[in-house]
Amino acid sequence: MAIVSVLFAAVVCAWLTLTAVSAKDLPPLKNGDIFFQTSRSSQSTAILLASMSAYSHMRIIEIDQGGAPFVVETVGPVKSTPLEEWINRGLGARVAIKRVAKLSPYEAQAILRNAHRYDGLPYDVFFQSSKDHIYCSELVSLAFKDGASILLGKTEKAKELYLNNFAAKRLISKRWKKHPLCQTPLTATFESCCAQILEQELVTPDSIFNDPKLELIFSNYRPFP
Repeated sequence: MAIVSVLFAAVVCAWLTLTAVSAKDLPPLKNGDIFFQTSRSSQSTAILLASMSAYSHMRIIEIDQGGAPFVVETVGPVKSTPLEEWINRGLGARVAIKRVAKLSPYEAQAILRNAHRYDGLPYDVFFQSSKDHIYCSELVSLAFKDGASILLGKTEKAKELYLNNFAAKRLISKRWKKHPLCQTPLTATFESCCAQILEQELVTPDSIFNDPKLELIFSNYRPFP
């Protein structure tokens, strides 16, 4: 059995290596393309299970004047990161790319300008709708809404997600005392705090990925043979 397990692990590793992607393997990209990936961050598992999706992270593509691709992302501060670096941070170098059909260059530039309005802001670990901290799908949603009046995804209450999973419960248990919604005497207990958290609204990467306004350009999220 041990030998079988080792052989299976070796096959999976080989398959992941052979199907991994780099920036040079991608189709021609445009400003405003949206990239999805599976993050290796400590909270990624909670997001994946809560949204029942493979996508826990997302970014907007920006092509600089020299033709080099970057992503505008929320990781610590909001900033631009070379695309290849960003791909390599994801689990198994998996990438899915979607695009708003018929997005004009003017609209794409307006979207990027609005994304860069949040440059330097810290990541929002509480996933709230605030402008002083920001999380990844919130950045994409706001950039498209304010830059081109394009609404992507849908706003959901936290209680509509599957939070009754081990990773989400562990994350909430770790963070609830510092949650902005839980800083009053009425929300000083775990139970009262969770009641507030369940009512907060957010937009997930999966919600944006499934928006019918987006068309799939590329994906190496293929099932294991």
